[in-house]
Amino acid sequence: MLARIAWRNVWRNKARSGVVIGSMIVGIWALAFGGGFMQSFLTGYIQSAIQHEISNGQIHHPEFDKDQNIKYSIHNPEKILTYLSQQKSVKKICERSIVNGMISSSRQATGVKIVGVDPEEEAQVTQLGSLVADGEYFPHVSHPVLIGEKLAEKLKVKAKSKVVLTFQDVHGNITAGRFRVAGILHAASLVINESSAFVLREDINQLLGIPDAVHEIAYTTTVGTDDLALSNQLTKMFPDEKTESWQELSPSLVFMQEWMGAILKILIVIIMLALAFGIINTMLMAVLERIRELGVLMALGMKRSRVFTMIMIETIFLSLVGGPLGLLAGYATVSYLGEKGIDLSNYSKGLEAIGYENILYPSLGLTDYSQIVIGVLITALLASIYPAWKAIQYDPVEAIHSL
Repeated sequence: MLARIAWRNVWRNKARSGVVIGSMIVGIWALAFGGGFMQSFLTGYIQSAIQHEISNGQIHHPEFDKDQNIKYSIHNPEKILTYLSQQKSVKKICERSIVNGMISSSRQATGVKIVGVDPEEEAQVTQLGSLVADGEYFPHVSHPVLIGEKLAEKLKVKAKSKVVLTFQDVHGNITAGRFRVAGILHAASLVINESSAFVLREDINQLLGIPDAVHEIAYTTTVGTDDLALSNQLTKMFPDEKTESWQELSPSLVFMQEWMGAILKILIVIIMLALAFGIINTMLMAVLERIRELGVLMALGMKRSRVFTMIMIETIFLSLVGGPLGLLAGYATVSYLGEKGIDLSNYSKGLEAIGYENILYPSLGLTDYSQIVIGVLITALLASIYPAWKAIQYDPVEAIHSL
């Protein structure tokens, strides 16, 4: 009976109810879109770093990370590679040789991280080949090298130009090699774009004087893998080496994840507060319009608690109408933009400067949608408490005689 009265009350003033329902729809849509958009920033930044730079995990000699001394190579890389290849959670694996040195052209010179790779392995792990904007990905030429666009601009070179890489070999002697720029890389990663040079591993190892050296093993994992747990598992299996997940390799990514989470919470609070004030205002107006009616109900014997409950039920009904519509609007928007993407090419320079891609793909999981709906419903119920409380404060006689 109480629910029936509440349902009729909701639709007695369609304009007023439409305002509440509309505010709920807009609130849920804004939360879904805002959450999906911010999630795309975070996911895009982390995935770009994992996919093209650090991978899901890396293995080094325990002393190598301190100063990247080339004498600290992995002890038994074959054993580690065999073990990783047997793990279902590991997708692809690659070996690298790494040395810090100088790269110079006929016009300029600068410091650079020289990474020796196997082209096929590296393409599978970091998709390095997909980043080639000019030239070719390790063509069959003598001593090819790939460098980023920013580094190419600094050196004033282009594809097919010659550069010289200078570094210390395993005996501490200064050695140099002439390389030809096979390709120019376009990447959001500042490390790849500005301070890395990729060469064939056999070329760099020959110059280093350590033909079989492996300084780094990188691997990617399947979706849903706990990278930190896998890192701990590998550490136990190979205690003489240092295994780190992407969370350990790049604390800045973890900070970014936490920072984005905090901003999203602030956004949710702001939207919820705006929604709450809208509901309070509308429901309070509904109570003030029905003072005489509420007075009659209480005079006829309806308990104040039932009047209070009736107002709360009205809000629940409004939420049950606005909630699904808002959720549908948010889901449709996020799904559409998740496939098409949001093109931010007009801000490409600024985004690339901080490591972001130009196109963002909003996304939200089922849990995110559930939390949004629950949050809006709770906000609506809390916001209706004051109007419901206000309704039962009137004296029945005074309420009946009110204008």
